[in-house]
Amino acid sequence: MEAPPSTGPAVTSCGAPIDMDWAFEQSPDCIKLMAPNGNLLAMNRNGQSALEIDDINLIYGASWDSLWPAASRGVVLAAIATALTGTPARFDALCPTLKGTPKWWDVVVTPIHGPDGAVERLLAVSRDISAVRRAVDKELETAARLQFTLAATGLGEWDLDLDTGAWQHNRRHDQCFGHHDGAPAWSLAILLDHVHLDDRARVQALFDDAIARCAPIHFDARVRWGDGSLHWINMQGSCYRSAHRPDLRDGQCTRLLGIVADITERMLLTETLHDAGRKKDEFLAMLAHELRNPLAPISAAAQLLSLGGADERMTQKASAVIDRQARHMNHLLDDLLDTARVTQGLVTLEMRRVDLKRVIAEALEQVRPAFEKMRHQLDVQLATCATVVDGDGKRLVQVLVNLLDNAAKYTPGGGAIAVRLDCSGGHADITVSDNGIGMDEATLGSAFTLFSQAVRSSDRSAGGLGLGLALVKAMVERHGGQVSARSDGKGCGSRFVVRLPLRDGAGMVTEAAKGAAQDAAQQAPARPLRVLIVDDNVDAAEMLGMVLEGAGHQVALAFNGAGAIAQAASAVPDVFLLDVGLPDMSGHALAVRLRAMAGGARATIIAITGYGSPADRAASSAAGIDHHLTKPVDPAALARLLEQVRPPR
Repeated sequence: MEAPPSTGPAVTSCGAPIDMDWAFEQSPDCIKLMAPNGNLLAMNRNGQSALEIDDINLIYGASWDSLWPAASRGVVLAAIATALTGTPARFDALCPTLKGTPKWWDVVVTPIHGPDGAVERLLAVSRDISAVRRAVDKELETAARLQFTLAATGLGEWDLDLDTGAWQHNRRHDQCFGHHDGAPAWSLAILLDHVHLDDRARVQALFDDAIARCAPIHFDARVRWGDGSLHWINMQGSCYRSAHRPDLRDGQCTRLLGIVADITERMLLTETLHDAGRKKDEFLAMLAHELRNPLAPISAAAQLLSLGGADERMTQKASAVIDRQARHMNHLLDDLLDTARVTQGLVTLEMRRVDLKRVIAEALEQVRPAFEKMRHQLDVQLATCATVVDGDGKRLVQVLVNLLDNAAKYTPGGGAIAVRLDCSGGHADITVSDNGIGMDEATLGSAFTLFSQAVRSSDRSAGGLGLGLALVKAMVERHGGQVSARSDGKGCGSRFVVRLPLRDGAGMVTEAAKGAAQDAAQQAPARPLRVLIVDDNVDAAEMLGMVLEGAGHQVALAFNGAGAIAQAASAVPDVFLLDVGLPDMSGHALAVRLRAMAGGARATIIAITGYGSPADRAASSAAGIDHHLTKPVDPAALARLLEQVRPPR
């Protein structure tokens, strides 16, 4: 192998000459001597080994930047350009060896000046920093993983400098204390100000102990947010002792590092589970009591019968006791199983048209014996409007029976219980009120919770398993309604309101019908009209028909377009009242077909619909409809239109 050019003459140090070639070869770094244009002139053997070069002659004379990967060449050329100005340059970059081993280098490029002061050579000293770089990358990766973990788990981080009291914190830390936009400053004193007063001394003592003993810290505590709400936090930390502080004595630390988490949801869930466990235990105790109550007389009656010698009167009485108590037990078990089925969504409702007046009548009939036994005074007030809903009649009776039983149970003998049925705004309200023991705020809050009861006396005289109101709530909601409870406090009675959606046309239509009937009674038409009402809402059609019949008109009903055409084919009426949204065709299409029938051109067609925009009115006019009224129809406006109709003689 051809020897590289000499790096220069020997120099003298303390009177002894130093061979520069020897120093060149002894350096552990990769040293390169280059021409001003960057061409490689010489490289020490340690450098060749570091770059895994087997034959240096293969790269002598090559441009130094060509040995670097494309991504690093820019910084290499920049360093050469800087060195040519007479100023040393430094950079670090990735450059694999000739055999492809990736390595990071810390490089210093120094200019070597000639006798005339010009840059005659360039000296590049490259140090392998791959191990350092890997360590740094590992630290960065660890930090990134930590940040990801903190973000994924919703943890906040904090760092308390024990020398200065400075508290470093991230945004999630601040959110745990109610500062959603970040807290501008923080300290141990500020933290303690946020801690609930009942927990503050304990938290202060934990911090003092951790700092004094250089020990970990871990606690749960309540904190008060700026809006006054109470939350829970979990805080953990570890002490850190700097290795660069020789002045620290044993057991002394410089920083406290930790994390904080908002555990409010977890604590609320834990409280809920504890409450559920307590209620479960109370329920099992109640169930045992309620089942033992009927078992005692049943057992006594059975024993009486088994002894023999009982006369007919005693036998009948014992049999009656067994029958009555068995039915009571059956009722308890039915309630228990029914509640489980309803809350799990296993009950299938048989939905059909149900009149709430009939529901109330059946429920009152079922509870009448209990009311008579307690000498309760009952007041029933029912609305005069139609109160038809879509529902399961048996289940709705069950709902009302539970409310009435509840009222009877918690109202002293001779008390007053009222049932009221009202309808307005498309809803029916059934109100059951009493002047009984009433409920405080806590009882109201859990009135519809399973196993909850207002009174738990030692003798369990009120009876029941605390299932009734929970069953009521579940069943009413299955019917698309809602139930609420009100009370002015203990001793002030209670009021329960069940709200159910009425079928379209019920309630509101009948209220309007009431006004129309009054107008019709005052001024009946001289000539009654033959009117055909076409509406797929049976209740709405029937109610409007009753109003018009009361005004003296002859009314026929059809519930779809085909039925209307069939009736009109035999006798065209004087007036058609059409709903636009019919199941088999639109009211507009029906109007066109009615006009085309013999005699249809002379008839008056009035649209009664929920659509009332200018575009809807224009569509009615284009279909040959004479008038367009919107629901709920104004009785006076309809009466005025009918007064204008002149039937053919």
